[in-house]
Amino acid sequence: MKNTLAVLQERKINFHFQSYSALDQFFRLKQADTLYLLINGSLISLAKAFEELEYPGIPFQDAALTNDSKRYIFQCCDNDDPPPAFPFTVLGLLYSQERECFLDPGNVYHDLRRRELIPKPWRAAHLVSRYYYRCSIDMEKSDFRLKIPPAAASIAFQRDLLCSIITGSYPHKGLNLLCKSGFMEFFWPELFKIDSVSHMKDYHPEGDGWDHTMQTFQYRKQNDLTLSLALLLHDIGKAETSEPVEKPFDGHAELEAIIASRFMSRLGFSPAIIRDVSFLVKYHMLPGALNKLPLFRTEKLMDSSLFPLLLELYRADLSTTFQGPENYYQSCSIYQNYLRLKANPFKKRHRYH
Repeated sequence: MKNTLAVLQERKINFHFQSYSALDQFFRLKQADTLYLLINGSLISLAKAFEELEYPGIPFQDAALTNDSKRYIFQCCDNDDPPPAFPFTVLGLLYSQERECFLDPGNVYHDLRRRELIPKPWRAAHLVSRYYYRCSIDMEKSDFRLKIPPAAASIAFQRDLLCSIITGSYPHKGLNLLCKSGFMEFFWPELFKIDSVSHMKDYHPEGDGWDHTMQTFQYRKQNDLTLSLALLLHDIGKAETSEPVEKPFDGHAELEAIIASRFMSRLGFSPAIIRDVSFLVKYHMLPGALNKLPLFRTEKLMDSSLFPLLLELYRADLSTTFQGPENYYQSCSIYQNYLRLKANPFKKRHRYH
């Protein structure tokens, strides 16, 4: 399938980057996996260009398309139509890729530099996660908590929202908004339950389950979607496990992989993403035990192309605790030694047999 933007150009369908995609350009951020495009034309012309077009039927999304590892959200508008009335003025910014310039039909330039948002929190979560905006709302003294689930929050919307938040530079800001606003309790109860998990302060000085999960994002070196989902979901099963004093959360990793898989399936993630994230969640504690396990127990796992990402997950998880980085460096050393031995089968045979 041809590149989506190239097809639009070939069909002479004019388009601009809008909302979050225009803001990514304005703040010079890496292009996200979801692109928001304002189409100067009809939905009919768009449907003729793309047979695989989807129709979400929710505000600001006339059509959608998944192609070349990206998701495209289209909004159709004629020249005579007024600019879309987004919940936040800053989302009215446009960017022309062809002319390499910004367009400001709604005169929102001055709002781009404001820090405060007056939002519906579940709408603001995307903005505060990706950009420098903040949302200072006292949830106890306001009516911003959801009373009923918003009708526009379809499965596709939820998935796109979650991906945008966790691959942003400040995911904890958006996720905390969704948690406090009631959105997470309505739609993602598996995540909401993490807030009820108590940690022993001897091991987790950063706080309870939710605080720990949020802090792991601060030690992330890349905003990769697979790693970010694994960070978010790596402790999702702790609320469901029994807690004997001598072995708190014993066996939680296996349960978490199952719950994480169900959660991602419900939101419509691809089988490949579900498989990879479930692997990372299931084995997220294994790197810390590499020095205690025999090779036949770990060889297959270290052969996985996901093992370097597993080490990154372990490093971020470990970094929030009282423990130093020694175990992480030791795990990296064991993995590197294994790779060297694997490259020399004769030496490996004599080393382990």
